[in-house]
Amino acid sequence: MNDIFSKIWMIILFLLLLGLLFWSIFYIDDLQLKISVLGIVAVIVAAFTSVLTVSINNKKAREREYELHILKEKQKVFEHFYDSYFEMLFNIKKGKNGLSTKAEQEMLLFKKGLMNWGSDRLIQKYIDFDTKLIESQGNQDKFNMFKDGDNFIKDLRKELGFKDSKKVNIMSIILTAEARKELRNNDLI
Repeated sequence: MNDIFSKIWMIILFLLLLGLLFWSIFYIDDLQLKISVLGIVAVIVAAFTSVLTVSINNKKAREREYELHILKEKQKVFEHFYDSYFEMLFNIKKGKNGLSTKAEQEMLLFKKGLMNWGSDRLIQKYIDFDTKLIESQGNQDKFNMFKDGDNFIKDLRKELGFKDSKKVNIMSIILTAEARKELRNNDLI
């Protein structure tokens, strides 16, 4: 409603300015009066430009604030995934299978948040990742689970606006130095 009102007001103001210009140029013969009317038009145009600039800046600031809010919400949601996924990796490292109740709750919170804050692309990437994760758990294929996790974490980071340099294996952060060295020697990371 406010946007429509401002557009109507701008149109009326623009027509008024055009009318004043037309009137001063073609119908006023006195040079002093013509200069006065053109001066008034110039002042109105300057004020109009100033108000328009402030209005545009405020709109951009609100858009940036909204985008920042969405980014913060996504970060909260993705944190649930990290908590659950890293616990699962830690359990696998210890030789345990499955997740604790807390990790399962974290994964449910992630899924709920993903439905609200995730893009369609990210939701599909998660479904693909989850399918591969379930398949790899049955085979105990830890490397593929690790690689798929790395790809999904990169997708999470892309959703937050980070670029993927393809030079870094994000998941190698959780590996020991010996494990990273072994994977590098085998050209796996």
